[in-house]
Amino acid sequence: MKIREVPLVLAMLVAIAGAAQLFEDSFDDGNADGWTEYSNYPDSTDYYVEAGWYHLLVSGCGNANVFSFNGDNEGTTPHQMSIPDYTVFCQVVGFSPTDHVGVVGRMFTPLADEKAYVLWMRYNAQSLELWRHDGPASFSAIATCALPLSYEQVYWVRFDLWGGLLRGKVWQGSFRDEPEEYLLSAYDTTYPDPGSVGFGAHSFDYATNYAAFDSVMVCDPLSLDAGTWGAIKSSF
Repeated sequence: MKIREVPLVLAMLVAIAGAAQLFEDSFDDGNADGWTEYSNYPDSTDYYVEAGWYHLLVSGCGNANVFSFNGDNEGTTPHQMSIPDYTVFCQVVGFSPTDHVGVVGRMFTPLADEKAYVLWMRYNAQSLELWRHDGPASFSAIATCALPLSYEQVYWVRFDLWGGLLRGKVWQGSFRDEPEEYLLSAYDTTYPDPGSVGFGAHSFDYATNYAAFDSVMVCDPLSLDAGTWGAIKSSF
């Protein structure tokens, strides 16, 4: 795994963005307080924070998933987002032989219903795919694109959920290296409610699903116009 981007960058972004930032966690306090962990095989999971990264693992099971969810509305369990339109940023690293590592938006409660939008980095298919999950083992791929992916490589991910417009980016390097163009987009209005944000890993076959996450931030899209966002990133 490459050295993580220093937490100061995230702190500076939050300070500059002000009201733009709805929720953030860099895990530098050594814990994942406030996160609700979920797996279809809960007895086979391990969750821990180490060196500022939040690690999620499930092993010894077929078609297994492991996730964690949060949001800025702490009056709900799990925590949900206070508004339905938002942008999720985070750093992601996947480990072999995990098939898929994903960032989640608008996750329904109860979590066992498994209804949400997920931006999947599919290491087994070398692709980025946006799926609408409609229940256990029920999903539709609503946008896909080819994307070379390597295990133990750190990636930045951006996932926009703005009304029915869903868009995603993945890039290497620093936060300020974010490309202008999105890799994929789709329009879907099946799930309009805020839900929770989250991330996790999954494989269809028997495998150890293992991924780690850092520098999670959720922003109000109204503050992410090109001019403002460019000024924020140029300050780093």
